[in-house]
Amino acid sequence: KVAGAVLTSATLSSLGSFNRLNQQLGLVKTDNQYLRLPSPFSFDKVDFIVANFKNNPTQVYEHTQEVAAQLLKRIDNNKGSLVLFASNKQMQMVADLVEQKLGCDLFVQGEFSKKRILEKHKNLRKQNQGSVIFGLDSFAEGVDLKGDNLTHVVIVKLRFSVPNSPIEKTTQDYLQSQNRNPFMEISLPDASLRLIQACGRLIRTETDTGKITIFDNRLTTKFYGKQLLNALPGYNIVVE
Repeated sequence: KVAGAVLTSATLSSLGSFNRLNQQLGLVKTDNQYLRLPSPFSFDKVDFIVANFKNNPTQVYEHTQEVAAQLLKRIDNNKGSLVLFASNKQMQMVADLVEQKLGCDLFVQGEFSKKRILEKHKNLRKQNQGSVIFGLDSFAEGVDLKGDNLTHVVIVKLRFSVPNSPIEKTTQDYLQSQNRNPFMEISLPDASLRLIQACGRLIRTETDTGKITIFDNRLTTKFYGKQLLNALPGYNIVVE
């Protein structure tokens, strides 16, 4: 039997609390100690830009067209950028719309292995050439592009989980039977965690700089938007 264990991560809490972690791991809050330490990174120097979007991500066709148009305006084709999608179909559609117009190399997840895409991207940046990566969930975590390799992260939309597995569906049914809200207790905290993880691709060292742009107007139009923004790690929030 383990006498004690230490769990460390940059993303153990969500929406400013450890409640979701406790729920997932079956921990009892009173039996454990929690500590949130300040980051050495200067997050206040990073602009988190909530782009002025006409279309909600639920309007798939219109949102996709607007994403393509906005990327062409906002991507610096002399620098390194990472664009994170929640849907492979939307990613492929946007890639088809912008590939010939970006003015720099574009690497889309699935064309090569993740390792190869990152290698190609880094090689171009070593030559001071622009490079853009389009990726899904696997590029939203575990990607470490330091310095000039990455100065702009674009998040196309928030990721809200859909209960697919029997365990997730049973948990949702149980919460509803207790007159509790699965969206507030599961979906929203998980979306917050995914957003923070995606943002975390940008600042990897104390000298890294850049900006984050999100193409999801639900951050300003929905009641939960402020909660998600408040849970971010001290970025300079810019609402267009």
